[in-house]
Amino acid sequence: MFRAAGTQFQMISMVASIAHLKRSGGPPHAVPYALTLLPASKRGKVDPCSIDYIANVIGGRADSDDSCYTGFDPFRGDWGMYGSLSLVTQTGYNGHLDELGIVVGRYYIPLQYDAADVLEAPLGFDNPRLEEKHAKHRGRLLYTPFKKVEARPLWGLDSPIELFLFQELLRRGHEPEPQVLFTTDGKCHASLYHLWKDIEFRHIPQTVTVSDFYFPKQKLAVFCDSNAFHRSPKAQAKDQAIDEKLKAAGYRSVRIQGRSIVKNLKQAADLVEDSL
Repeated sequence: MFRAAGTQFQMISMVASIAHLKRSGGPPHAVPYALTLLPASKRGKVDPCSIDYIANVIGGRADSDDSCYTGFDPFRGDWGMYGSLSLVTQTGYNGHLDELGIVVGRYYIPLQYDAADVLEAPLGFDNPRLEEKHAKHRGRLLYTPFKKVEARPLWGLDSPIELFLFQELLRRGHEPEPQVLFTTDGKCHASLYHLWKDIEFRHIPQTVTVSDFYFPKQKLAVFCDSNAFHRSPKAQAKDQAIDEKLKAAGYRSVRIQGRSIVKNLKQAADLVEDSL
């Protein structure tokens, strides 16, 4: 059917960025901090493919998931080289672990399709509008064809300061959940697909905020507040209102200044541990 229609597809790679390797006797357990989408490209342009190419991939006769990007920065969308993960590790990778983007999966989207054909799984919101907005936002990220070669953030931390604090907490044996969405009914959800970046989603009644990190056992939400967005009196009043709403819903919160993470990472992590 696709061959007869001459349908063209884009191959999308899902690239995981790793913050830390946990070792406990067996194979190391990788803790991701970002998941990014990248389109297949050739000579600097998005490279479409046919259904025959996809058939060969699924049949195992071409391509593999043994791929990676070195020098990968999910915050800026930059990378250095693309190649075989096995070859990179066997020859001795001497770069930083958090700059190695590992391809963990691929999927293919047609350049033209009917959005009504997309089957979505519910995230579990009680509010139908939240479910509707979630599906719409997810669809824009996952199923919109790329017009140029660029990285599309899907999930994960928003800034390097968050990564620094996350890595220090992991090094100390903690493993908080990144990007958790809170609602006024006392529930929380993993904020998949960078939901909080969707302005429409923020203004739906019942949503409170998204924390940078969350410790479920202690019901503690952690925020990394940069000077750019949290220094003004108006921003501080807004943050205080959010903290009060979280407290009313049964959560505690702690705010770490971005400049303190940069100047004294140990002290910043100590503040989180004291709250725990």
